[in-house]
Amino acid sequence: MPDIAIDLFTDPAACTADPFPFDTVHPLQGTGPRPKMEALRRSRFERTLYLDCDVVMVTEVAPVFDVLEHFDIAGAQEQFGCAPIAFQGGADAPPVAFRQINSGVLGVRKSAASSAFLQKWEDLFRQREARFDQPLLTELLYCEPVRLAVLPQEYNLMYLPFMRNAVPGMMIAPRLLHLPFLHKGDTHLSPADQPFDLAGLLNDAQFENLGKLIEGDVTLGARPLLRHAVGNTLRKSPWLDRKLRKVLDWFA
Repeated sequence: MPDIAIDLFTDPAACTADPFPFDTVHPLQGTGPRPKMEALRRSRFERTLYLDCDVVMVTEVAPVFDVLEHFDIAGAQEQFGCAPIAFQGGADAPPVAFRQINSGVLGVRKSAASSAFLQKWEDLFRQREARFDQPLLTELLYCEPVRLAVLPQEYNLMYLPFMRNAVPGMMIAPRLLHLPFLHKGDTHLSPADQPFDLAGLLNDAQFENLGKLIEGDVTLGARPLLRHAVGNTLRKSPWLDRKLRKVLDWFA
């Protein structure tokens, strides 16, 4: 997405005269282990997509900005619903049917509601001296007056075997891969001015499966399959759909 501006919020000492490859580098004003709330509050954009530093973009993500035309905040569900972090909400945690929203990929539309939400999230995180921001984020999303859009897993894919096990029609190609192992060691730090090479981050099977998903994704321009054409025809002709189902049921 070469026409999309990318800003970085970082420690003041890390700000240099040459911001490349970022359009603007903003020195953080506060301190603490979770500066994402400040970054989102101070974003100069009307619609912002926040990415953790271990998130790798695979394909374009323009639909997230379209979603933010109608919602205040967009985020994907936490894929590890029984992980330790999923049970750190305390007494104010939402019901288990309202799964945590992973805070590594967040879309925010600038509005009075979202600004107040982000400020409260930041203030409570500091007051509680919390270690993780995600349980508190979900707690507030459950009770605060903001409109939440839940993104599909492809916009924050952490469990890579999904790419291998997905049956046809189950998922589109991943847009964003969330790879916590990028935090481990320093093997992924160079070259500092180049994007990650997915061929070097994924094993051969994962990289091959990712390529197949991208190649066959009709939302990315791939040619529709026969089953897509049949499905569209049946949706337009309910009587034909009913007759075909009767035939299939008879053979079953």
